[in-house]
Amino acid sequence: MAPAISVDSFTSAAVTTVVRELMVTYQVVLSFDTGALKRFDVTPSQADVILSLGRTPGQSCRGLSEATLLTRGSLSGSLERLEARQLVSRAPSRTDRRKTVIRLTPRGVALFERLVPERAAHIASRLDRLDARKQGTIVDSLRALQKAFQ
Repeated sequence: MAPAISVDSFTSAAVTTVVRELMVTYQVVLSFDTGALKRFDVTPSQADVILSLGRTPGQSCRGLSEATLLTRGSLSGSLERLEARQLVSRAPSRTDRRKTVIRLTPRGVALFERLVPERAAHIASRLDRLDARKQGTIVDSLRALQKAFQ
């Protein structure tokens, strides 16, 4: 029989609080972002793909997955929907036949050019409620938390 794991009530409460606050914050920010993206008829995942591709001449699926933090399955679904709307195209790589390069189409570029400033302004409308020092503290704390889990 394995020994019972003992976690004092303070540690347990602190862990629960940190995890809950992270999850609630993520959900609130995602919901706020999703609301802004509705006018563009894209999901947050699709917006991430468009924003990533708009900053490059094209990317491989692997590079795009890393840039957007999307799983291959989520990325595949997003690409299919964006391709159906003629916002992205896929073409064989000129340097490696095994790879496919994904690029924004002219329609995708036009959407990117509207999406970037409007999404940034939308998010900034809430972040501007926090002074620069507070924003810096939040970023530093999130980076420290990431490092603690790596």
